[in-house]
Amino acid sequence: MDQTEEDMKSLGFFGIFKQSFKIIFTNKKIFTKITLTLILPLTLIFLAHMVISHHFFDKVENNSLPYDTDTTDSYNSTTVKDWTYYWLFKIIYFTFITVFSLFATGAIVFTIASIYSERDITFLDVIKIVPKIWKWLLVTFLFIYLAFIIYDVIIGLLYLSVIWELASVATVLENVYGFKAMKKGKKLLYGKKKVGMMIAFVMYAILVGLIIVIELFVEYGDDIFELGIVWRVMIGILCGLVLLVWFCLFIVTQTVLYMVCKSFHREAIDKVSLSTLLGVYLGETVVNLKHEEEEVQLGRAQNDSVVAQEV
Repeated sequence: MDQTEEDMKSLGFFGIFKQSFKIIFTNKKIFTKITLTLILPLTLIFLAHMVISHHFFDKVENNSLPYDTDTTDSYNSTTVKDWTYYWLFKIIYFTFITVFSLFATGAIVFTIASIYSERDITFLDVIKIVPKIWKWLLVTFLFIYLAFIIYDVIIGLLYLSVIWELASVATVLENVYGFKAMKKGKKLLYGKKKVGMMIAFVMYAILVGLIIVIELFVEYGDDIFELGIVWRVMIGILCGLVLLVWFCLFIVTQTVLYMVCKSFHREAIDKVSLSTLLGVYLGETVVNLKHEEEEVQLGRAQNDSVVAQEV
C-alpha cells in the first residue's frame, strides 16, 4: 500500500473500492491462498445451506406458521422430528459460517496490516495468527449479534453493519473487543458515515442479487425457465465464483474503510507500532496486550481537540 496519510484520509466511495482491488491484485499469491483455504469453505457452506434448505427443509420453512385453514393440515404434518433436524442443521450451519468468517476476517486484516507496515508476510504467518485472535473476534461478533436484535427494532441494519465491519478490524489491530470494539467502530464512523453506508449498501445489494439469481436460475430454474441441468450447474458455478470474490472483497473493503476512518480522525497509522503488533501475533515480540500501559494499537489521535464532523 503506497497511500500516504493524507491520501487515505481523502479516499471516498470509489477510492476505497479502487484501493481494495489494488491490494488484492498486487498481492494475488497470498490472497489466492487465503481465498482457497478460508473463503472457499465459507462460500461452499453458504451455497450448501441454500441447496439443503430448499431440498430437505422446504416443508418446514414454508409451514412455519399456519396463516389460513388451507395450510393447517400441511403445517400439522411437520413433525417434531422434522423440526429437530431443521434446527440442528441451522445450528451446525451458523457454527461453521461463523467460524470461517472469523478466520477469514482475522487472516485478511492481518495480511493488509502487514502489507501497509511493509513487513514480509507469508501464508504460513497468516495461518499462525488466526488461532490467537479468533476468540476476541468471537466476543465482538456475539456482541454485534445481540446489538443487531436490539438495533433492528429501533432503526435498521445498515448502519450497524458498518460499525460491525469497523469493530471487527479494530478487534484484530487494537486492544479492544466486544462492546469496546463496537464503541470504537461507532467512533471511527463519525465523518465517514455516508461513505461507509454506501459501501455496505452496494456490497449487500450484490449479495442479495446473487441470492436471487441462485434461487431463480439454479434452485427453480427447471420450473420457471425450463433450464436443463447443465445450464443450472454452469450458472451455479458462476455464482459460486462471484460469491467467492464477494467474501474476499467484503473483508478487504472493511479493512480499507477502517484505515480511511483512522486517517480522517487524525489517528496516525504508525507503521512501527503496527509492525510491533504484528510481531506480537507471530511471537517475535513479547507484549502484554491486555495491559493498558503497554497496549499496541494502530495509532492514536494526533490531536485530542480534533472533533470529526458528520458528513
